[in-house]
Amino acid sequence: MSERTGILADMGKRQLVANLLIVAAVVGWWLTSQTLPTRIFPPLTAVLQTLGGFAASLDFWANAGITFARIVAAIVAATLVGGIIGIMPRYLPSTGSIVDNILVPFFSSFPGLAWAILGTVWFGVTTQAVILVTFLIILPFALVNVAEGAKSIGPEEVEMGRSFSRSHWAIFWRIELPLLSPFILSAVTISYGVCWKISLIAELFGARSGIGYMMQHAQDLGQTDHIMALCVAIVLFVITGQKLILHPLSRLLLKREGRAGRPARTPRSTSAGGA
Repeated sequence: MSERTGILADMGKRQLVANLLIVAAVVGWWLTSQTLPTRIFPPLTAVLQTLGGFAASLDFWANAGITFARIVAAIVAATLVGGIIGIMPRYLPSTGSIVDNILVPFFSSFPGLAWAILGTVWFGVTTQAVILVTFLIILPFALVNVAEGAKSIGPEEVEMGRSFSRSHWAIFWRIELPLLSPFILSAVTISYGVCWKISLIAELFGARSGIGYMMQHAQDLGQTDHIMALCVAIVLFVITGQKLILHPLSRLLLKREGRAGRPARTPRSTSAGGA
């Protein structure tokens, strides 16, 4: 009973700290807005009012849907390509040094901003450019996580699978893929949060639609409240996606697989966020 009481007390302290941080942020915002011009730092009420206007705007939801679709397309493509490259050394050992010593360092250290510029040069102001740029920047997350997951699969698991089936596809589907699932989901979770940041940069450079385009338009008109409201909207989208989709998937995976695989590590030195 005392242990449960201690846990509840600890949770209460954490909630109190979180509430105090929120209050401090609101007070800090208010004080800053009182000392700076509205066009530079609008008051919180103006930002919330603008956010409410976005919520009632079909144009906003259309642009948000376009950005979300681009993000999903980039994540799916990066997960598939990165996963295939990451697991390739397991079946073709001769490719191990290429993946570890060339591909991973290259994609991890290549500047994200450079991808955005190159994407615009190659494809112009198009949806393809945005998806390609986002795909190239988040590719290291899937590549590194799946590569680490493949290395964690021991020969005993494979031998156990061979006792039930000699089919390589059956062993991969029933043994290896479940063991890789935590690593894949970790890559998707990281990519989803990063993608909302990356998509803004990509859309600023090469799109005529999306939230990034809306932000560029607001900058041209000097609408700082619109820019901040869009930033708040992005934060809400990220939190909502994680709470309603990714976290339940993670819990379902852990429950179904019985924690079969080790938790995936965060990519070692990716520069995706440094666009």
